[in-house]
Amino acid sequence: MDDQYNTRQTLIQRLKENHDEQSWEEFLRIYRPYILAVIRNMNIPEGDVDDIVQQVMIKLWKYIQTYSKDKRFRSWLSSVTANCVKDYLRKRMRDAERIKEASENERLHYLRSVDLPEVERIAEKEWGIYLTNLALERIEDLFAGQAIQVFLLSLEGVPVEEIARITQLKENSVYRLKNRVKKRLVLEIEQLREELE
Repeated sequence: MDDQYNTRQTLIQRLKENHDEQSWEEFLRIYRPYILAVIRNMNIPEGDVDDIVQQVMIKLWKYIQTYSKDKRFRSWLSSVTANCVKDYLRKRMRDAERIKEASENERLHYLRSVDLPEVERIAEKEWGIYLTNLALERIEDLFAGQAIQVFLLSLEGVPVEEIARITQLKENSVYRLKNRVKKRLVLEIEQLREELE
């Protein structure tokens, strides 16, 4: 089994003990796409997304020592991300109030309406998507032929008859391949949850 993502506890421990650049780069490679997806999904203006991601990374670097194994890592990561987004929203609101635009600017009205439960809902949804994509990447090489194509077409809602026509497979083969990939994907997602959360 590829240990590419089987790093959570050892990686976190290395970051806490050494704070070394190699561990940090590995951490960024694994978790930055998730953090980025959560922030983008909150309708933050694109020009501000990288600044918020940077703030999250700074806080993670600064406070990684406070992470305790008693808490799920993803929960802690989501909290740090949510707090940075909330800080950003508060700053935007203060800026807007200073220049008396808050009541006129629709985007700023949206920023007022964002609350923690929404952040948590977005974070949960993005984590599921992130894990699914990672799992799909990890299992692609395990299947020969058209298995992955069949599965992806089924996810897009393409009927079995159409998938069979496109791939030139029999319908029962389409069902079999789709179910084999789905079963393996579910196992991979469960493993990633154990490794990364």
